Amino acid sequence: MPSPFFPPLEPFRTGRLPVSDGHELYWEQVGRPEGTPIIILHGGPGSGCSAKYRQLFDPERYCITLMDQRGAGRSTPHLQLAGNTTSSLIEDIEVLRQELGIERWIAFGPSWGSTLALAYAQAYPNSVSGLVVEAVFLGTDEELAWWHDSAGAPRFFPDAWADFIAPVPQDARSSAARVLDWYLDAMRAEQADDYAILKQLADPAVSIETLRQSALYRWTEFEERLSYLDVTAREARDGFAVRGWEYVAAHSLIEAHYFKHKCFLKPDQLIREADTLADIPMAILHSRYDMVCPPRSAFRLAAACPHADFQLVALNGHGMTDASQLALNGIMERLDKRLG
Repeated sequence: MPSPFFPPLEPFRTGRLPVSDGHELYWEQVGRPEGTPIIILHGGPGSGCSAKYRQLFDPERYCITLMDQRGAGRSTPHLQLAGNTTSSLIEDIEVLRQELGIERWIAFGPSWGSTLALAYAQAYPNSVSGLVVEAVFLGTDEELAWWHDSAGAPRFFPDAWADFIAPVPQDARSSAARVLDWYLDAMRAEQADDYAILKQLADPAVSIETLRQSALYRWTEFEERLSYLDVTAREARDGFAVRGWEYVAAHSLIEAHYFKHKCFLKPDQLIREADTLADIPMAILHSRYDMVCPPRSAFRLAAACPHADFQLVALNGHGMTDASQLALNGIMERLDKRLG
């Protein structure tokens, strides 16, 4: 069976955009220059855009813009937390739209990208022609507690949880918030040590046990093992080696920074302000067995946005796979008809 992903692409245009607080963003465009504009907002936060993101949409139909968010990917300064907030990212998206001369575009985001796409569309509804969110994450206290509370995801992945929680002292395990605080402090200590352990990632002779001395490594490893139905610790380690230690560092540190500040959102903000999305053609895609972003959030969003096309993938986890991509292709076909 042929892959539902589109063929690999190289950008037809790239650039760097200076924004506030000393940040400079990398952006690129693939597909058809005169096609329907769409902006891809990557997950994490902190993950950056991988080449796989270029394969999500029909390059004959869309002009696809990808942007590395503050501190992530090819944006600079790398790993910078100062001036790195949700409101800043929202403004960055709008500044980039204006810089590219795009009147309106479809906003798409998976995971944290769904959070940012929703927040951006609520802030700038007139700039958004369509909204597609996948693996929905609303940035609520309930979702944040799910990952690092023994009553949440650890019940389903006790082996991955055991590897994650092992270095955390008993007195710091009393709540998800305390676990987060411990990890964030440990990550900052690694920064001061210039990422000495994590920089060994590229060497295949360095064991997983050695790499787990890095809190940055353990944080992203735990999420990776939760993201798929069948990924092993070894497969996660090999995948990280391909993406590089910088990816692991940015994903872990920036994500922990955002989670510490509750994603810089007001309580249940994205649901409370969902009425601002009523006039935007919208689709929601989620997977039944998503252990990173449980499906309850997608159902809540669908109830708050009854005009949205809501599809649940029966057999898939959090990661973007053939199953989720096949569903996304169908969603885009239907959205195109709604957009005319």
